[in-house]
Amino acid sequence: MRLSLRAALLAGALIASSGAALAEPVSLAQALTQGAEQSPRIAEAKAKAAAAEARARQAGASPNPELSVEVENFAGTGVFQGLRSTETTLAISQRIELGGKRSARVAVASSERDFAFLSFRAAEADLARDIRIAHAELRAAEDRAVLARENVGQARELARTARVLVEAGRDPPLRQLRAEAGLAEAQAEEARAFGELLAARRLLADLIGSDDPELSATPIYDEAAPGALPPATPSLDEQLAAAERDAAQARIRVARAEAVPDVTASGGVRRINDGRETAFVAGFSIPLPVRNRNRGGIEAAQSDALAGEAALLQARLNARRAQHDARMLLGAADARVEALSGPSLAQAEEAVRLARIGYGAGKFSLLELLDAQAALTTAKTALIEARLDRARALAALIRANVRAGD
Repeated sequence: MRLSLRAALLAGALIASSGAALAEPVSLAQALTQGAEQSPRIAEAKAKAAAAEARARQAGASPNPELSVEVENFAGTGVFQGLRSTETTLAISQRIELGGKRSARVAVASSERDFAFLSFRAAEADLARDIRIAHAELRAAEDRAVLARENVGQARELARTARVLVEAGRDPPLRQLRAEAGLAEAQAEEARAFGELLAARRLLADLIGSDDPELSATPIYDEAAPGALPPATPSLDEQLAAAERDAAQARIRVARAEAVPDVTASGGVRRINDGRETAFVAGFSIPLPVRNRNRGGIEAAQSDALAGEAALLQARLNARRAQHDARMLLGAADARVEALSGPSLAQAEEAVRLARIGYGAGKFSLLELLDAQAALTTAKTALIEARLDRARALAALIRANVRAGD
């Protein structure tokens, strides 16, 4: 028990010592800006979008021509001894893509580029949502830590008062033991609150790239909710699913085009050493689509397109549900905040004040005072949690309403 009390006291001292650092807490706007600039998540998505843009440019390139040199009829026997009868052919060949391979390839690369840029936008939106929630969680953790510290101070004063009353013979020793047990419980809760504060601080610091060991968050309780999207407006997640479906459909064209054999045309000049004559040569080649017509590739691409269409429908359902659920949760949280921050909180504070005065005057028992303090702590904790739930629901609603053009 001594070690636990010592740890709790140390935690309380650390919370108290951080008061100076809380003088300049980070605002939500600052956190969002810093996170967008520092997050490796955004850097990764941006690099992938740039890579997709480069692949889209490369997709339109045609095959390179091939230069070949062929030497025949040398180092043999009889008339082919040495280099006297050597024939040298210098030729250039060009593969000609048929079946619309190039345009199909460009269509796939363009769809993948659109998907990559939408993924980049989604990464920004996801990061903003996570920062909003982490900022609110840090603010709530700070409020809980302050409340826990206040409860320790009240419990310590109550234990001192109980000890004085027991020594004066007005209360039995059991009252002092109960007050000291309440102090130990308050100190343990303070240590737990401090641990949650450290975890919340670390989470926000990681998201925004901060190395401030005493990072804190400004309170923001009245941020307005965004309006509803127009009925037929697709959300960012729907646009992302649509881009993925478009890429899958474009791959069907690529698979079908790959079933069409390409023609390779060649032409060159041949020199015959024996008579010092030259002649032109020309030819072409084409694969025979006897064994491989890419039927499996075509069927796979068609199935992927069907899966992409189903994924788009599911994304649309998920987006509508996310918008609806977030708005309902936000409305419920607003109602809780309004109810908990109204007269009931002031009444609970007044009840504690009167119970404390009455206990000192001998009109109320220790249990009545403890009940009043517990009711006040419950009310304050409920308000902190309601504000946190509102911030979470608001972050989810803002994320659900994001569009690519926002």
